[in-house]
Amino acid sequence: MTDHQDVPSMTVILKRRRWAGIALVLAVALIGGITTTFATRNARQAEQRYAAQLMDRYTTDLSRAITTEIQRYGDTLADVATALGAQSDLTSGDFSWITTRVSNRRLPGASSLAFVVSVPDDGVGSLQDYWRGKGATGLDLVPVGTGIEHKFVIFSRSFGGRAIDPGRDLTSLPEPAEALNDARTLGGLAVSRSFVLIADRDLPITEQQQSFVLAVPVYFQGGTFRGWLTMGVHGRDLLEQTLLTQAHGAVAATLSDPSSSSGRVVAEVGDADRGAPARLDRRTTIGAGLHTWQLRVRPTGKLLQETDRGIVGSTFVVAVLITVLAMALVGLLAFARNRAMSKVDAATAALREDIERRQEIEDRLRQREQELQRMALEDPLTGLANRAGLDARLAAVAGARTDIALLLIDLDDFKLVNDAYGHAAGDIVLTRFAEILGGTVRDSDVAARIGGDEFVVLLTDVPDAELATTTAQRILAAAGGTPVRLGDDLVAIRASIGVTTAREQDSPKELMRRADIAMYEAKHLGTHGVRVHDPSMSDQRAADAQLGEDLAHAVEQGELTVLYQPLVDLADGRPLGVEALVRWEHPYLGMVSPTRFIPIAERTGVIGAIGLAVLEEACRQVVAWGDELYASVNLSPRQLREPTLVRDVLTVLGRTGLAPARLVLEITESALVDDVEAIAMLAAFRSHGIRIAIDDFGTGYSSLHYLTRLPVDILKIDRSFVAELNGTPEGAGITEAILRLSHALHLTTVAEGIETTAQAAELQLLGCGIGQGYLFAKPLPADEALTVLAHSSPPPSSPS
Repeated sequence: MTDHQDVPSMTVILKRRRWAGIALVLAVALIGGITTTFATRNARQAEQRYAAQLMDRYTTDLSRAITTEIQRYGDTLADVATALGAQSDLTSGDFSWITTRVSNRRLPGASSLAFVVSVPDDGVGSLQDYWRGKGATGLDLVPVGTGIEHKFVIFSRSFGGRAIDPGRDLTSLPEPAEALNDARTLGGLAVSRSFVLIADRDLPITEQQQSFVLAVPVYFQGGTFRGWLTMGVHGRDLLEQTLLTQAHGAVAATLSDPSSSSGRVVAEVGDADRGAPARLDRRTTIGAGLHTWQLRVRPTGKLLQETDRGIVGSTFVVAVLITVLAMALVGLLAFARNRAMSKVDAATAALREDIERRQEIEDRLRQREQELQRMALEDPLTGLANRAGLDARLAAVAGARTDIALLLIDLDDFKLVNDAYGHAAGDIVLTRFAEILGGTVRDSDVAARIGGDEFVVLLTDVPDAELATTTAQRILAAAGGTPVRLGDDLVAIRASIGVTTAREQDSPKELMRRADIAMYEAKHLGTHGVRVHDPSMSDQRAADAQLGEDLAHAVEQGELTVLYQPLVDLADGRPLGVEALVRWEHPYLGMVSPTRFIPIAERTGVIGAIGLAVLEEACRQVVAWGDELYASVNLSPRQLREPTLVRDVLTVLGRTGLAPARLVLEITESALVDDVEAIAMLAAFRSHGIRIAIDDFGTGYSSLHYLTRLPVDILKIDRSFVAELNGTPEGAGITEAILRLSHALHLTTVAEGIETTAQAAELQLLGCGIGQGYLFAKPLPADEALTVLAHSSPPPSSPS
């Protein structure tokens, strides 16, 4: 019985010991695992702290070195600029001698030096002649664009065989142009945004580098600004040399320019270890002029090898050996299995989290890309497509489809709106017209604003030019029927439209060219209408440019003649004065209409010389005719912007002997609207006894309230209103209103374009005292005009 009772008890004890042994093994295994984990983690953290310290030091050293290099480049440029400014008469030889001491051996990455000067449109020729005389014998200045301040390269010196061509207009390059403006504003060093240097763009794409331009202003000893000294620097060469000096291959660096449109990488040097932990990445910013660069520093395999001292592995091996000696093989295998499974789970969770994070980043980048694409293709003022958006659409359909048409729209008299009401009002007009376009064309069509007051509509599914013309006329009708309120006035929107349809193998450029020619024809007609391009049309702009060149010499060569049209007292037919009208007898083209050459003279600036020549000739002729007549001479809006005009007119009067009271200066109504300087100039004329007349009154923008503040003496009723006179109240309505206004303001009135005795009689009956027109005499040469003046016309008979 006892033996039988001990067997179960031994079994129980063996089980308890076995379980105790297992428990002991588990306990030892647990303690060994805890000890191993703790020791390994401490060793790993020590190595990571060391690696992080090295990364911090390399990042600080590299950032400081790049900043120091840029400052050293700037100091070198400043020294050279000072030396250039010290030359009282800078020549090409001076530039070469001074810059000889600058070398890219001391300035890694430097590619070239250049001396740049600025000049407006009208000074390009004289600037080119000046610097050719200073040793730049082959200098050929090629301006880009008009109406801007050009920035030309005068002298240049290359460090690598590729220099900027002298004569290049840096205004066409936004990055250098921005740096030049910053340098002049700061009065010191400025750094451009990154871009590929012009001299490098003919290299294979693999050899091109992102570069930047350093610029400093050049001042003469008296402090006068003379130009800029610029240096092109290759970003990769600079970063590579700096990294080699500071880090010896331990880190890789990426220098980027966040101020560019896409965070452009300036340079990337070194081979970063892709397996390195992300916490070792370092990012910092570097100031470069007004820009801030971003420097990213990552460890290479060399740094990781240097920081891996084997402590983690040794600690782990020792701890595992101690644990193995204290635990059974089964416990070790179980522990190893459990630990392996834990690592698999951790890795799986980390992978899932990384995937989700990458997906989130990709979604944000996609949204940002869509936003940037919209901004790049849309005009910010009107919300229409911009030129880039139009070009993209044209490139897709031009040449591939022939059922498209292009409408080029230019707003008429938009400059007058800007001058009269300000640019903010002009923006209102542009925005309103954009709304009209959007409501007039189909959703499948493209409406774009390509600059200033020019718009383009790309029509698709257009079978012929008739449908395109109908759309253009619908646009004009909608614009004309929707005036814009600017202050107290309602201003109608008028436009001229050029239309062209597509042809096979058309390019976007050719489509735009034909539409531009048609628009110019519509503009030239002055009817606010539509013109469809026809092969017989010629590009009138080239002819106008040639006519402008010929007009510049017309005064000197005596091609301009002055004709005189009498101004007659309607009561007795007695001549009171003459209006001087200029005519141009071109040596090859014959008689050129004033409506053709006067606008060209306005644009080119020759109108000033023409106006003074006509004034002097008219004054001399009226003095020769006696003491009774006065001369009426036209002034252009461009002349009113000349600050010396009053002095010039008084000089002519003194030279010819004509009394100021015998001179009337005529100015168009639109030239006076909201122009404070012009009004002040006319007031100065009146203070000297010269009378002022508003020509073509009633056709401009001025309000009646505004007229009460103008320094004028005479209103000239436009011929279009005189032509309406037919003996009825309706025909005389506008003319009668102008006469009543002039009587209320104590102004003299002159009626233009009188062709019949009935018109003259009705004008006299309405209260107009002076008239001119073909009824009395057409514009005549001086000798023929004298004959007419000597025989006064009989007064018109009163209407029955």
